[in-house]
Amino acid sequence: MSLMLDWDESFSMQANVTSPGYQGIVLRGYVTERRSDGLYAAPLLPQLFYGADGSQLSTWRQNISGTGEQTILSRSGGQPSIPKEELYWRRIGNSVKTPESTVAVIPEWVMGLGLLAFGIITTIALVTFSEPKRRRR
Repeated sequence: MSLMLDWDESFSMQANVTSPGYQGIVLRGYVTERRSDGLYAAPLLPQLFYGADGSQLSTWRQNISGTGEQTILSRSGGQPSIPKEELYWRRIGNSVKTPESTVAVIPEWVMGLGLLAFGIITTIALVTFSEPKRRRR
């Protein structure tokens, strides 16, 4: 399942933490933004969220100091915010202006296929380029 958040949308994830320590919580999905020339999406980055201690994340790994039911990831009204230039934006839909409003002209299933393909390509690129190469001795 993939998470889709509008740029200024709030989000909260709760969990029952059974043991304190470093935890890796990775969200898969996209943040979206409607612009005058269409709908854009970018993969979620940890910097878009606050962690369990309330500080902005820099990686998906965080130290959770307590146990029990608590909020482990959150975002409120588009905060925290990072420069939009740091995100990997891709246009996923066109829009056509009509006298009364702006109407999307691409069917939902086509946008879904585009997001799926974008997600697969992004995941492959992230896995390929983020893992350090190990040297054999």
